[in-house]
Amino acid sequence: LHPGNIIVKFIKPNIFSFLHFWSTTNTMNDDELFNTYETEIATKRLLECSHDKELWKNELIKLCNEGYQPQLVFIDAGLVTSLNEVNRKNFLDLFQAVAEFDGYKAGQLMIERCKTPELVVSGDIFALKMQHLVLNVKSLTLQLGKIRISDILKTVLQMVRHHHVKLEGDFVNVIISILVLEGIGRQLDSELDLLKNALPILRKLGAQETRRGMKGSIKEVSGESVWMLKFWFWLEAREWLDNASWQEYELYYQRHLWWAD
Repeated sequence: LHPGNIIVKFIKPNIFSFLHFWSTTNTMNDDELFNTYETEIATKRLLECSHDKELWKNELIKLCNEGYQPQLVFIDAGLVTSLNEVNRKNFLDLFQAVAEFDGYKAGQLMIERCKTPELVVSGDIFALKMQHLVLNVKSLTLQLGKIRISDILKTVLQMVRHHHVKLEGDFVNVIISILVLEGIGRQLDSELDLLKNALPILRKLGAQETRRGMKGSIKEVSGESVWMLKFWFWLEAREWLDNASWQEYELYYQRHLWWAD
């Protein structure tokens, strides 16, 4: 993702556009058409001032005073991928092991289901490193809002490279997507918490599984759903109890999270 793939447009938000954002329909209504018209007007005004930097800045101030707000539009499909059944199962199994804080099992799964498991160097040590990483993340349960997921993923990639664990391309795409997402997100909002933003998805899953449990017996809830629900409850608890300082996290992370090769 680079600046050429980011478009800035100006809109005049109102209560109707806010309500439409949460609606289930995606059809364009009169309000959206009006916003599109307003955006075109704002764009035209700025283009007319593009030859003069000071005039352009003054026009931006005028737009702001008139109630216009900037909106970023990201245009990039380079990291889009689709998991087949095998890779989807592998991904869910790996995510389950991590969600259950079984780092050793996660390491073993990465080795067993990589492209060339026979070429892995010191597989047991790799699994132990994964266990060490996951347990240290678990010890930071109440500080997960301060954890940089990208730092953890970079640590995993370093271990993967050192032990020759060849990952599937789909897995690498997921990792790169998260790195890009968090990198850009933290520049826009230094307090960005990807796990916190995942809560609405897990809440939706929890509501669905609750309805399923009410309709049938609790035994009908799949094992996959059970650990997802556990992960959801864990995140909810962390959301309520997270009150540790960033400085405390930084000190702990630097001392304990990294495992030297």
